Parts: sequence; structure tokens; C-alpha cells
Amino acid sequence: MDSFSSEASGFELFDSDLVIMKDDTPDSHHTTTQDWARLQDVITKLYLDQDKTLEEVKSYMEEHHEFYSTVPMYKKKLAAWGAFKNLRFDEVLQILYLKKHRDKTHKPSTFYIRSREVDHGNLQLYLSRNPSVFAKLEAGAAPSPEAIRDVTCRTPPSSSSISIHKRLSPRPKCPTPAGRRSPLPSFPEDMFQALHIYLDKSFETGLWSWSDTHCWNAHGRCGPSGLLSSLLDRCVTAGLSVSRQAQPGAVRKALDTPFSMLARVFRNPPPILIPKILSTATHLNRIGRGEVRGLLLQFCQDLSMEIYGQSSPLARFWKSLVSIPYIEQRDATERVLALCVSEYGTRLGSTHPLTIETYLKYFDAVEREKDPRVQLQSLQYHLSKIRDNFADRSLLGLLKLEHALATCKLNLNQGFLDKAEEALSCLSPSSLAARDESFRCVWLGYIKCIKRDFRQAENFYRNSVFAARLTGSRDCILESLFQLETFLLYIKKPVEAEKIRAERFRMFRRLDSLVWADQSEPNPRDNTPGPTITIVHIGSTKDSSKWRPSAFNEVTEYVSASDSQP
Repeated sequence: MDSFSSEASGFELFDSDLVIMKDDTPDSHHTTTQDWARLQDVITKLYLDQDKTLEEVKSYMEEHHEFYSTVPMYKKKLAAWGAFKNLRFDEVLQILYLKKHRDKTHKPSTFYIRSREVDHGNLQLYLSRNPSVFAKLEAGAAPSPEAIRDVTCRTPPSSSSISIHKRLSPRPKCPTPAGRRSPLPSFPEDMFQALHIYLDKSFETGLWSWSDTHCWNAHGRCGPSGLLSSLLDRCVTAGLSVSRQAQPGAVRKALDTPFSMLARVFRNPPPILIPKILSTATHLNRIGRGEVRGLLLQFCQDLSMEIYGQSSPLARFWKSLVSIPYIEQRDATERVLALCVSEYGTRLGSTHPLTIETYLKYFDAVEREKDPRVQLQSLQYHLSKIRDNFADRSLLGLLKLEHALATCKLNLNQGFLDKAEEALSCLSPSSLAARDESFRCVWLGYIKCIKRDFRQAENFYRNSVFAARLTGSRDCILESLFQLETFLLYIKKPVEAEKIRAERFRMFRRLDSLVWADQSEPNPRDNTPGPTITIVHIGSTKDSSKWRPSAFNEVTEYVSASDSQP
């Protein structure tokens, strides 16, 4: 969209409303103040209602009205008329303030900027790209006087009055555009307040410590974050296995282990705790495992209350989130993740690894299902801010993989299979973590399958399994095995597919321990440098229906990553 504010456009404003055109314009016409006033409605309608660019407006006016002016002059006049196509920060902040006030009285709202209705889709897009507006709202920042003046709110007419209007109106109104969502839902104020208090206390009391390149738990360093990732992977694995003919008892047992280990994580919560859990909950919903998602969120509420008490900020946050109606929890998740990105960016910097990791969780939960063009804009914006000396190379690799995948999807939608494949092939496997390389190989196998090159497709699917084995994560291996099994069934190799299925089921039944790679610290037994695999065995009773957070024993082993067996 065009932006024409005088501060950003880079052109010099004229002192006079009379512009003398150069000799290369037809007949060297002059445009006067009266000409602008006479054609104001036509110009604004072209620019706003018909969504034409300034160049298109200029050409139309020359052809149909013999009106000649420059693009900078169009920018100046449109700005003077308040005909802004783009939303501005203070305007959105004022919209959120008005909505917050009206939500207390349960009034539905339609918002207007200079008498022009605000499109809900544009507002949602702005909020997704500018999450800092939520932080400003919660901090009590005041909008500019111009925004307070220009933004208004009205209660939309009732359905009965709309019907009467339709019967009496001489011309039928245009139908509501398809896909427009309902008005922004309201959420418990205590949820955001509790989240702010929780983040403030975690930074200020020393629960979290940080540097220019890391932010970790004061006790446990990176271990709790790695354990959190592993147990959430287990939740997804168990959820997926529900629809993959695994025994219900094995699924319940696989869920019992990560839920038990959440107690250990909650006692020493890593900074990425809330973003990771919400991203996983969204993914569970996406794959059709809403019941597992609900169990996870409810368990987080119960666990935080038992460990910290009902009045603690963390318990209040989870309680408020769980209380939100199911249909509105997606919007609530978007708001919370956007707020976390903004808070970490404010405290640590927009290019700090924790900020980037939190943004990637926001991307996975919110933006992954949007149009690939929107994904590319968002990812490119964050990539452009990162310098070559970025500390976390695997995180940078994941950001580049997401960008390549969005490019791949865009080309697939347009039927450009070679370009889709090239977008992923140009990434070096050495720049990616083993888990991300496994994911990249699955997508390359999928593209080769579409191109009917089944031999190369099978190679990529098997390479995905090989990369997954390097992670030491049984959950990652199970997912890659399922992709290979599905492919083999598709190309009519049922015997080989059955072998993969048998291997996958045997591995799933052995998910009685939790495994994650600890890349940051040496083996505590012999101080051997290099990555290790930490294996935590959970001891619990057969009946897990009466689970208590402290009712388990654990035995921890540290083994070399090269010696571990899935």
C-alpha cells in the first residue's frame, strides 16, 4: 500500500496550491485549488474505495478528467484530506482503547477513522505485524490528540433495523466481503496484567538471567528449555498416534510421562515457557487433537496453582486463558504471543535470540496458515534485522528455512514446481539443526512425489529419517517414519510400508522415558565435551488417573549422543 505522510514520503511540500506542470505534460495544464476541491470526491474514491495506486489514480484523472498533477502533489492533498489508506500506530492504539472501554459494557462496536469504516482484516494484519501496540496499550500509553479526534466508534445497527433499511433503501447495499471475521473478541483483563507481572518478576528477581546472546534460567541454564521442548514433542507424538491406530493404553502412557515432567519445568520455568506451550497447543488443534490441547492447557493451570498458589501471576494467567471460550482462544493466543514478542524485544532487543525464538513460535501459531505472501513479508522483515554475527546459528537456520518454505508454498500454489524445489534445495544442510533438516527433506520428498519422481522422493523421505535419528529424539524419528510409511503406501509398496509401521509401533510402545539433546553443557559425570543425550526415566503406577505433581521418581542417565540408541 502507498504511504504518503510528509514525514515518510521524502518529498518537499509546496507552499502554494498552484502547481505549474512541466512542458512534457499535455498542453502544460495548470491545476488550481478549485480543481482539487471540485475533484476531491473522485480522487478519494479511486484511491480508497477502488484501492488504486497513486500512479493509477494519476493516469485515470489525466485520461478521464484532463487533470494533470504529480504523484507528490497527490500525496500532499490526500494527506491534507485525511485520506490515509494505511493504518497508523496511534489510530490502532485508540481503537484498542475504545474497544477495551466498550467491552466492559458488552457493547458491540464498529470503528471509523475520519468517518471511514475500519476493515477488520486490515486491523488484524496490522496487529500481527506490530505486536508492540499491545504492550503500549497495557502500559497505559496515550494516543496522539489527532488519533483521539479522528477515531470514532458506533454501535452497529441491530438485525431488525438492517432488514428495514434493506426494504426501504433505493439501492441494495453490497454484501459483506467473504472471509471477514467477527469483531475483535474481549479477553479477561487479568490475563494480560498477570502476564506482565510474571515477566517483570522473572526478570527483576533473578529467576531469569541474560546476556547479549542468551536468556536462561538462573538455575538449570538451558536444561529446562530443552526438557520443555522434548516433553511438548511427546504430547504431539501421542496426539498424532491417536489417529494412527496405536493402542489407547500406549497413548495414555505416552501422555502421562510429559505431563509428569511438566512439574519439573514449572518449578524452574524457562523464559520461553508460555510461547512454547501455546505454540504446541495451536499445533495440536491444527492436527485435529483438540482434546489433547485442552488437557495440556488445563494441566498447566492446575500445575501452576498447586506449585505457586492461586494468587500467583502464572496461575492467574493460565486460569484466565483457560476460562476464555474455545472459539476465541485462537485470538487470545495471538494476543499473548504478540505481547511476548514485544516484551522480549523491549527488554532484550529485537534481534536477541529469545526474541527471535518467540517470534518463530508466534509465526508457527498465527502466521503459518496465512497467505504465503504475508508470511514472506513477515519473515523477510525479521531476517533483515539480523546481522552476520547472530549468536544462535540453528535459530537463524530455522528462520531461513521458514522463509524458504513460504517461498516454496507460494511457487507450489502457482504451479512452479522447479522454483518450489529450488527454494528448499538452496539451503545448506549444514546450516540447519538435524530436526529442521529432517523437515526440509520431507518437503523435498513431497515435491518430488508431485513431479512423479518417486525414486528421488523415496531418497528424500529416507534422508529425513536419517536426519531425525541424529537428533536423538524418538518423537522426531516417529514423525519421519510416519511420513516414509505414508509415501510407501502411496507408491504401492505395502510390504515395505508394513515394515516401517512395525518399527514405528515398537518405538512408540517404548516411550516410557523422555529424551532430549543437551548441546550446551558437558557430561556431568566425566566432563567429556560435546553434546550429550539426557534420558529421564519416570517411575509411576499403572493407574495414572490419580496423578499428583510430586508423585514420581526419576533416574537420569547421561550418555554420548553417538552412543544413544532410539
